[in-house]
Amino acid sequence: MDWNIVLLWLLKSALFFLVFITACAYYTLAERKVAGFIQDRKGPNRAGPLGLLQPLADGIKFLTKEEIFPKSVNRVMYLIAPAISMTCAIMAWAVVPLGGTVILPEWLAREVGFTSLDLQIANPDTGILFLFAISSLSVYGIILAGWSSNNKYSLIGGIRSTAQMISYELPLGLSVASIVILTGSLKLTDINDAQIGLWNIFKLPGFIAFSVFVVAMFAETNRLPFDLAEAESELVVGFHTEYGAFKFALFFIAEYMNMITMSCVVTILFFGGYHLPFGWLSGSIWQAWAGLGFFTLKVLFFAFLFMWVRWTLPRFRYDQLMTIGWKKMIPWAVANILIASVYVGLDGFWKW
Repeated sequence: MDWNIVLLWLLKSALFFLVFITACAYYTLAERKVAGFIQDRKGPNRAGPLGLLQPLADGIKFLTKEEIFPKSVNRVMYLIAPAISMTCAIMAWAVVPLGGTVILPEWLAREVGFTSLDLQIANPDTGILFLFAISSLSVYGIILAGWSSNNKYSLIGGIRSTAQMISYELPLGLSVASIVILTGSLKLTDINDAQIGLWNIFKLPGFIAFSVFVVAMFAETNRLPFDLAEAESELVVGFHTEYGAFKFALFFIAEYMNMITMSCVVTILFFGGYHLPFGWLSGSIWQAWAGLGFFTLKVLFFAFLFMWVRWTLPRFRYDQLMTIGWKKMIPWAVANILIASVYVGLDGFWKW
């Protein structure tokens, strides 16, 4: 066993975890700042300069609040539920490529025993399947949280949220199937590399898949206008009504992690990922780092889109949510698979 490789994996995993957790913390601050701007108020501005220490203050608050267990909960499932949601959110990052391959300087390559470094923890051949398989498991955390709380409001919230997530996983997966047909691979780096000449968003099947994916993305992350899992007027707070302190924080952090993950995925699938346009810096030692910066800008745009939509659009009714998913998006996604197949067939015919 090459212990340098093992140590590299451990270091990359720790670094990814630190970066994403920090990003999630400041994502909450950014959302509150954007909400303040849209509503013509300041937002958090007391904890540190410009409110930059507000995430730290929130974290201390969650860690120091009293842990309360309602009388009749199923303790085992009650504690496992937030752990499932958090674990699934963290594991999804393992296959997300943040950039290309960094070529190490000769002196460093001699010390560590390898010449390059991928800005990705793992790169399996079925990366997109792993990503969505892990993400879909988070529904167990939600339904277990609602059931184990022994609270009718929580149970109704968990059931409604589960029905919503399962319903929108179908168009989400079908839209990704169109991209797999276009690129001919389930590997995220291959999907990324297939867009060097032309991004998928500029192809007809890719544009339709993007339209379906974005709507399903909002529903999967329980964000407005699809946040029926947390419809306060009907469900109090939803599946996590009985959760407080750090147990609630795990659900809260997992939601923001999933939003960042989805922003990364939509960038990789439709907007060329980390590749620079027009072949800029091709072959340069700075290409991977520049690609990382370009990738980050695109991810930040979609992260901002989550916030923008939340404070702009009203919430759908539940029947409207289901109608959009089953009667509109699934037929479009299925039809788009046929369109993608014809597109690839015609493309191959003209090349032949």
